[in-house]
Amino acid sequence: MQNAAISRRSALAGGAATALVPRLGRAQAATQQVDVVVLGAGLSGLTAARRLAERGHSVAVLEARDRVGGRNFYSDIGTHKFELGGQFVGPTQTAAKALVSELGLHLRPVFTDAKKIWELRHQRLEFAGDVPPLPWGTLFDLPHLMGKIDALAAQVGATAPWNTRGAGDLDAMTVADYVAAHAFTQNTIDLVSCSTRAVFGAEPDELSLLFLANYTAQGDSLEMLTNTKGGAQDSIIIGGSQQMSQRLAERLHGGVHLGEPARALRQDDDGVEVIGESGLRIRARFAVVAMPPSAANLIVFDPVLPHVRRELQTRAPMGRYYKVIVTYPTPFWRADGFSAEVASTRGPIIAAYDDDPGDGTGAILGFIGGDAAYVWSEMTPQAQRDSVLNCLARWFGPQALQPTGYGFNNWAEQIYTGGAPVTILAPGVLSRCGRALREPCGRIHWAGTEAAEKWTGYMDGAIRAGDAAAAVVHARLA
Repeated sequence: MQNAAISRRSALAGGAATALVPRLGRAQAATQQVDVVVLGAGLSGLTAARRLAERGHSVAVLEARDRVGGRNFYSDIGTHKFELGGQFVGPTQTAAKALVSELGLHLRPVFTDAKKIWELRHQRLEFAGDVPPLPWGTLFDLPHLMGKIDALAAQVGATAPWNTRGAGDLDAMTVADYVAAHAFTQNTIDLVSCSTRAVFGAEPDELSLLFLANYTAQGDSLEMLTNTKGGAQDSIIIGGSQQMSQRLAERLHGGVHLGEPARALRQDDDGVEVIGESGLRIRARFAVVAMPPSAANLIVFDPVLPHVRRELQTRAPMGRYYKVIVTYPTPFWRADGFSAEVASTRGPIIAAYDDDPGDGTGAILGFIGGDAAYVWSEMTPQAQRDSVLNCLARWFGPQALQPTGYGFNNWAEQIYTGGAPVTILAPGVLSRCGRALREPCGRIHWAGTEAAEKWTGYMDGAIRAGDAAAAVVHARLA
């Protein structure tokens, strides 16, 4: 039985992933000349590289890890491979759906056709459908608060929240402050905390209200962000999301250099030069940096980046996030009428879903985010495992204590990511530095899901940001 964390040094999972290493190669000390150099072989960087190559430009991609995929990667847990990074695709995430189809992959809806569980401080709610049997006060209070945030999101918009009238005031307030001022029940306050831990890997007092409003606008609504069927967690890619990056990389025909962290990026009037860890030098006319803002701090820029971009990179941490997978001989919870979809204010798992492998065996994925991740990280490995299994047994009965497989990924230990699922912005950052998320710095352009104008934090946003960066660079190359 597997009982181990998936570390940042994990080998590529599966034969197809392993086969990429010799095909793409590990870079040697050399000099190359290309039109565009892309830093980061995640979904966004590979999308940008692929689009530029399709338009006739020569491209080289540097990736620090020994694999492609960035925040997507799968690993063996039990007898199957499971995605330990981003995996959900929603119905309005049209960029992701189009790429899935184009690459010959397929979506499968997350199993939801049974009872859900909402676990509050002192009450367990079981329900089918979309409306939980909340106490009457919360049943009024929670939708009322969500409506106010959705209205604020419509006011702020998805593309330039810093231009909103009163943006500074909205950015000065935390989500916790806003909820405290507008919520009337403890259940509502607790459920908002549960949601921010699941969506951002952060607590409400860490998030700017302007940031939440902008993020909500990019994801259509709070309901869309948090829902499963018909929402952002509607479907998964059969076989794992990392396949998208693997197939994109194969189409670049050796243009991806794995295990080659970019250590310096110099630019002048004629172009840019990237120096990799092995001594590899790539000269290009433009660069696309496709990574979280905080991860870009691992690169030395010469000349230094503009102050607003440097400030963004130092004030934009990633969320705190563990993703846990537990496997079983069968999805026994279904026989008892449960979907495995849970929202819990008690934890340590704050959100869970059925992660059906598709062959009659069972799997549950869970997220441990926000301050719960701090607590969980300080436990011994055995205590961590016990706490997860006891949590599942609390929800689904003693059968949950007998898994066939168990594994997790601590994204905070991934040095070239630094956390998950997305960059979080505290008060004062978005209104002052937000424009630097997408604004070029000379010949340097930015991608990654954080640079998207729609569905930031999701694979769809990563694809959109890669497409957008490629379009701008293509125009400058013309």
